[in-house]
Amino acid sequence: MRIRHTLLLILTIAIPLVARAQATPSAASSKPAQLPADSMELGRRYAIWLYTAQSDSIIAHMDSAGRAQVGNADRITNDAAQIATRVGSETKVLEEKFITRNGARQYWRTSTFSNLSEPFLVRFVMGSKGEFLGRGLGPASQAPPIDP
Repeated sequence: MRIRHTLLLILTIAIPLVARAQATPSAASSKPAQLPADSMELGRRYAIWLYTAQSDSIIAHMDSAGRAQVGNADRITNDAAQIATRVGSETKVLEEKFITRNGARQYWRTSTFSNLSEPFLVRFVMGSKGEFLGRGLGPASQAPPIDP
């Protein structure tokens, strides 16, 4: 039942922004953007803002296309409520790293959560200035492929 809720969460929350991030013109063969020096800390802040429904903070770090797609803070607040209800609260961070996927830089945070028996992966696509371009959520065992 928990896996079913997790999959529903992935479909209802993650797909629109991840699809946008994957559709960006960056080609997997091109060199990914250099990120700001504080990108790891910024990725951590994005995670905390998502978990605590600080929608305005996330929106303030989006580019104009992201703001237009999300619409308003209510959507992010609703997403945060669904995460809390279905996945629970983060109990331990297992790993944090940056990878390149579809030519874009992503912050990956693998953690344990109170309502899941397996680690959960939160992904944030970040632009060259650290802007929030998209996100993905799901079981760590189902992490998408990364660029070579």
